[in-house]
Amino acid sequence: MNILSDIKVLELAHGLSGAFCAKLLADQGADTVKVEPPGWGDPARQEPPFINGVPHPDGSTIFLAFNTNKRGVTLDLEQPAGRELLLRLASDADVLIESQPPGHLEGLGLGYPVLKETNPRLILLSITYFGQTGPYRDYLGSDLVAQALGGFLHAVTGSADQPPMGTALEQMEITAARNGAIAIMAALFHRQRSGEGRHIDLSTMEAAVSTPSGLIQPYSFTGRSPIRGGSDGNVMDGMHLPTKDGEVTLTTAGTGGRPMEAWAEFLEEPKLVDPKFATRQGRMDNWEELHSLVAPVLAQWNNLDLMKETMAKGLVVGLVQSPQQVVDSPHLAERGFFVEIGHPEAGNLKYPGPGFMMDGVNPMEGSRAAPALGEHNSEILGGELGLTVEELGLLRAARVI
Repeated sequence: MNILSDIKVLELAHGLSGAFCAKLLADQGADTVKVEPPGWGDPARQEPPFINGVPHPDGSTIFLAFNTNKRGVTLDLEQPAGRELLLRLASDADVLIESQPPGHLEGLGLGYPVLKETNPRLILLSITYFGQTGPYRDYLGSDLVAQALGGFLHAVTGSADQPPMGTALEQMEITAARNGAIAIMAALFHRQRSGEGRHIDLSTMEAAVSTPSGLIQPYSFTGRSPIRGGSDGNVMDGMHLPTKDGEVTLTTAGTGGRPMEAWAEFLEEPKLVDPKFATRQGRMDNWEELHSLVAPVLAQWNNLDLMKETMAKGLVVGLVQSPQQVVDSPHLAERGFFVEIGHPEAGNLKYPGPGFMMDGVNPMEGSRAAPALGEHNSEILGGELGLTVEELGLLRAARVI
């Protein structure tokens, strides 16, 4: 049995954060039903890249990646019959995840008071960019906007002498999704003791601000704002350096109080123990000289050999791996990290695991591909809600499902 095998989740979310939050629960065994509008479905279905380069609602790699282990139904919530069916689904659900603009569900008669009356044990997670209250609540947003307002563009990413630079791959929405999954687990624990559900108000901007990035805390403690710097000129603390067959990132972490002495011994370069290289700032200030001492030595190594030798001596090196190298990693293979899932459009594809393991639990066992649009309408609306074939036919004809 998986951890959440007795938990039912409804996902009424169109966007990466809601979809990923629901997937995190689905990966732990929660019976997760994705609710999409009939006809077009989740907008992510239209997002490239597509399998084989051909646009198809069931072939978007973005949709496939963030919707595994879910079932799917279609409901038009603009129609009374669609809203009634959602309330019937919510009546015995444990969690509902939604990412509509603040007030949208209330306008449909599906706000938290109505949901709570239908099911007092229901936990509602509302994910928006700025939250359900406050002067920004009705503003539109994006991951980059959350980075900007959360302080990342000012002081975390990019170089001090260059314009701000955003992080890639919607990191703030990913962070919000993980925060949402944690909040839901906390609410489930609280419900176990109290019997009561909760409404969780999750802001992507606040998820960005709450990330322990070394940004807000130093300012709060000292009144000084960190300077945007990235890894510029920091040869031993983040700069990517070439080897014979790739690139590596060196770090002074894990080498105790005398990191440069350890590196000097390994690289057979006594000049590295010069006091001007002893501190991070010193290495930044003298990066060109440091680079001239380190780079030629690394260029004689193969990536994997370098990592094995340095790690054996307590030094820390990170290989800059391509996606193919990550997928083919012997370490991840031995740990059973990836799971292969078949899909009628995409074929068999490898998916990452949840990122942790637990004794006696295999969360990826029996994994299923992302659902086709409305794939489980008959199974859920007919088999579980009891609608007849004739009723389902009428709902399809009216484009309710």
